[in-house]
This record gives sequence, structure tokens and C-alpha cells, in this order.
Amino acid sequence: MSPRPASFSLLEAPAPDAGFAGKLTTMASQPLHEIGPAGPGFEAAALGFTLALAAKWAGPAGIFWAGEDAAFAEEGAPYPVGLAQYGLPLDRLIVARARKREDALWAAEQALAATGAIVICALGAQGKPLDLKASRRLLLFAERYASRCLLLTPENGPSAAWTRWRIAPAESAAQPDELGLPAFRAELTRSRGGPAGVSFIVDWDAHERSFAEREMARDLSAAPENGSADPRWARAV
Repeated sequence: MSPRPASFSLLEAPAPDAGFAGKLTTMASQPLHEIGPAGPGFEAAALGFTLALAAKWAGPAGIFWAGEDAAFAEEGAPYPVGLAQYGLPLDRLIVARARKREDALWAAEQALAATGAIVICALGAQGKPLDLKASRRLLLFAERYASRCLLLTPENGPSAAWTRWRIAPAESAAQPDELGLPAFRAELTRSRGGPAGVSFIVDWDAHERSFAEREMARDLSAAPENGSADPRWARAV
């Protein structure tokens, strides 16, 4: 494995109670993250969360979005006006559509060679699950060139990613007659750099290119037999 660049040091990781903002700070220093839908029908939410992360982290090297046909067929072709309104810098965005998964992975690897780039590798639900070797290659390219990869995939198999997130849409915090910010329920199911098994509900502000975490209320009386409780989300005050 290639040596990890200094830019990926975890020595300044935030305290465990730093909330979602702390998780984002730690993630920004890690090279590969996996994002997928929390359940059937939540693919658009997973894509929206991924694009928001890319917009937040985008730097001079820009964003490269490599996707296989199956991924674009499921969610539709990117719409430039909508992407700009969502916070993505169109002057620093390149989208590549590949017929085969192998081609999408290859394109993502090549883009990761641009130091500081944010690379989205979007894979569809069809075909064989992504093997560990493929995600390790993405990790190594990102490590070597100090870039970051967001692996958007519905699979839940072995992965070299530093974190694994499962995303669902969340209820808007806006008034009934208003259009609210995009809202997500983000569950961190795996983390190589710290504890996992935590959920957040966040709003994406495209103008500020920032997430805002809402307060969470947990109803312990609703705990199932295994002792865990389902989180119930409270609106921001």
C-alpha cells in the first residue's frame, strides 16, 4: 500500500461528541467514502447527499462525476440548471457516462490522479456487487494523489471505504406552504476512524454550501426486543 500523504492525517480528528459537523471534518481528511440508499426508493436521496458533499468540498481541482449507464438510467441525466442551484460549480464539473461498470471505475481512477479533486463514482444496482479489489484501487489512487472519492453504490458488501453511509429522505423543516431545504437522514453504518452506528438528520443549504444538523429526539419506549430504539426526528428550534 502506498504511504498516506500528510493531508490525510487523523491526528486532528474531532471529539466523538462533535456531531455531524465533526464527522464531516474527519471525513474531509479521509480518501474514500461509500454512500448508498437506506432502502428501496431512496436512491435520489443518496445521490443528493453525495452531490452536496461534493459541492461542499469542491476546490480548484473541481468535481469529476463518473457513472455507469445503469446509474444514470435510474436517476436520469444530470440537469445543469438544477446542479447549479444545488450548489455545484459548473465551471469545475466534468460528467462522464460509461456503458460498463469497468469503464466508470477506470474513469474515476484517472480523475483521482488530479490532486485535490473530488470524484464521484456512481454505480447502478444491476450486475455483480462491487468487489473489495475495486474499492481498494479507488482508495489507493485517492491516497496517492491526495484526492477524495465518493463511491455511490447500493451494494453493502466488502469495501475499503473509510466510512459507509446509508441515506434516506427526511421531512422538510419548512412551513406547510413553503419550499424547504433538501433534508436527509444520514446513518453512519461503518467507520474505520471511530465509532459508527449513529444517525443524523441534516438540511443542505446550497447557497452557503453547508449542512445544518437538527436536534434529535429518541423515544426509548419504542425500543424493539433487541434493545435498540428507532430514532424519531424533531424539527429544528
